[in-house]
Amino acid sequence: MSSLPRLRPVEFVPVRVSGRSVVAVRDPEGLLEDTLLLPVEVAELALLLDGKRDAVDVQVEYARRHRGALLFTSDLTRIVEELDRWGLLDTDRARARRQALEEAFRRAPERPPYFAGKSYPDDPARLRAQVEDCLHAADASRIPTRPPRGVVAPHVDFERGGTGYGWAYTALARSPATTFLLLGVAHGGAPVPFALCTKPYRTPLGTLPVDRAWVDELVRAAPELTQGELAHRAEHSLEFQAVFLQVALKGRPVSVVPILCSAFEQWAGRRSPRQVPEVERVVQLLRRTFWERADGAALVAGVDFSHVGPRFGDPEPPDSALALRTSAGDHRALEHVLRGDAEAFWSEVASVGNPQRIDALSALYAALRILEPVHGQLLHYGQAPDSVGGIVSFAAIALYDPPAGASG
Repeated sequence: MSSLPRLRPVEFVPVRVSGRSVVAVRDPEGLLEDTLLLPVEVAELALLLDGKRDAVDVQVEYARRHRGALLFTSDLTRIVEELDRWGLLDTDRARARRQALEEAFRRAPERPPYFAGKSYPDDPARLRAQVEDCLHAADASRIPTRPPRGVVAPHVDFERGGTGYGWAYTALARSPATTFLLLGVAHGGAPVPFALCTKPYRTPLGTLPVDRAWVDELVRAAPELTQGELAHRAEHSLEFQAVFLQVALKGRPVSVVPILCSAFEQWAGRRSPRQVPEVERVVQLLRRTFWERADGAALVAGVDFSHVGPRFGDPEPPDSALALRTSAGDHRALEHVLRGDAEAFWSEVASVGNPQRIDALSALYAALRILEPVHGQLLHYGQAPDSVGGIVSFAAIALYDPPAGASG
């Protein structure tokens, strides 16, 4: 008997709807346009579809987990067909959907606002008001008046991370830059360490053009940068930065160079990414081309820090004790960031296997390497609850050139 198809890499999140427990499906790849809600039993069955088990294997395992309950072949067949119809299984149907989306994205002249109307308002007036409220939450008098070389901003949703965005972009507004190198996190993965988007970023507030000369130079020197461009289609970490740039800079004409960073651990393990040619070559290219434009360029890293609690696989409840331990771990890592020490930051987190799931690791490592020598000022640190039992942390940091005469 042949194996049943494999479940795609999607996230199952327990939620309650109208008093009933169901499972929400989140798709980092973006093949699902809308949130899908599954009965708990269907989600449990879907998790058994590993591409190795056949129908009998699934029925036996289902019975073992449900005190001998029978799963009839007709019911199993129907559920597998439904999962496939929804695009959750790694089958020809999902591959065709992926190919259609890839082709549509390649043909599109702009990168459309995937999360407008989902994670933030699609009405321009409401969106602008929300962003301005975030900016007003920052105390501008506590931010140095000198222009930063770049900033670290959250990429959590605006409701939870608004204050962090406000601090970061209030600092960034003091930069005279007209081009912004954006580094984000490729949550859905990409086949290469860095994925460049060559398309303008459109939001409900308008369109941010790419710096065409800079983008073209990067593509000529490293054509592999475009291999992961599709990762931008359904990724929020830079879309949210584009929105804030359009408001915080008060309509200043600017351009962007949007790059998503995959998890460098795929190539480096616990070694320094400096030892990985695929990473180091692009870091040096970005560093050289950034500093050639330094008078008119600044960098934005759209990253979050820790992801802890049951929602992310930890046994501990998301209580004050976990929050304190998370803060302590974050601040140990942040000490290296504020000193501009990319290697110590990487080692602090990666050498122990990144137990707090700091998704800032690769993008922030790259940012520090591109800007070095640099030092940072922590403007804001925050934690927010995850809706189904977890904690997400984030920070706003302004990155500055070292004082004259400083070493490193």
